[in-house]
Amino acid sequence: MATYQLKQDQRAFSFDRTIPPVLRIVSGDTVTFETGDVAYERLSKGEAVEAIGLENFNAVTGPVYVEDAEPGDALKVEILDVQVRRAWSVWLPQFGGLGAQTDATRVKEIALRDGRAYISDSLSVPIRTMIGCIGVAPAEGAGSTFMPAYPFGGNMDLREMEAGTTLYLPIQVPGALLAMGDLHAAMGVAEPTWVSLEAAGQATLRVSVAKGMALTYPRLRVGSSTYCIGMGDTLAAAHQVALDEAYKLLTAEWGLDLFDAYAYASAAIDMRLGGPATAIVMAVVPDRT
Repeated sequence: MATYQLKQDQRAFSFDRTIPPVLRIVSGDTVTFETGDVAYERLSKGEAVEAIGLENFNAVTGPVYVEDAEPGDALKVEILDVQVRRAWSVWLPQFGGLGAQTDATRVKEIALRDGRAYISDSLSVPIRTMIGCIGVAPAEGAGSTFMPAYPFGGNMDLREMEAGTTLYLPIQVPGALLAMGDLHAAMGVAEPTWVSLEAAGQATLRVSVAKGMALTYPRLRVGSSTYCIGMGDTLAAAHQVALDEAYKLLTAEWGLDLFDAYAYASAAIDMRLGGPATAIVMAVVPDRT
C-alpha cells in the first residue's frame, strides 16, 4: 500500500462534499496529516480572536478521497502515530468551563521535552497526544469543525483518539472525504475547560474501507473493547443512544440472546463522556473473556 504526506496548508474549514479533495487514495493506504498552530501564535502576540478568524483555530487537513468508499460502508481509520512539536494553553473570557474565572485572554506556549509538557518550571504533565477533530463529509450541507459534533464525526474531542486506537466513521458520500485536525499534547477526559494543550504536529493514519459496515454513529476499538458513541441534545439522550448502539452490537453482531445481552450490558458496560462540542456519551463494551 502507498504512503502519502499532507502539509498543513492543504486545509479546509468545514466538512463539506463540495470541497475538492487534496488527495485520492485506495483502501489500505497510509496518510500523514500535518497540522499547524499559526492562529495560537498570532493570539499570543496580542491579536484578537475576531481578527484571526475563529475558523482558523480548528482548520482540518484534507479532505482525502478514498476509492470505493460508498454510503453504507464505514471508513476504518487506524491511528498509527501522533506527534506534536509545539503546544499552547489558551484561556479566553467567558469561553468554556472556566471562562468566567478570567477577564482577559491569556496565552502561554507550553514547553515540550523529555515526554512531558511543562505548564511551569515546577508543574508538568505527561505528553499524551491525540486527535481532537476528525470526520467525513455529510450527505447534505456543511459540518462545522468546532461545534456541534455529528454522527459522521467532527470535533468529538475523545481522549481515546490516540495511537493504537481504530475509529470507524459512517460514510455519507462517495469517497468519504476524510479530514482531520485539532491535535492535542494532553487533554483531560471530556475536555473539561473546552480547551486542551492545543498543538501543532502530525498524525499518521491507515485508512481502509469496511464494506457493508453500516453504522449510524462512530465507533472506536481501543484495546479489547468497543466504544459505541452516542450523541444527542442532552447527555441523557446521548447516554440512551450509546446504550442502544451497544445493545445492537451485542445482539445483532455478537448474536447474544436478548436477555443475555441485557445482563451483559448490566454487568460489563462502562459509560464514558466525550468532548463538550456536543453531548457525547460512549458505551464501552469489553470483549468476552
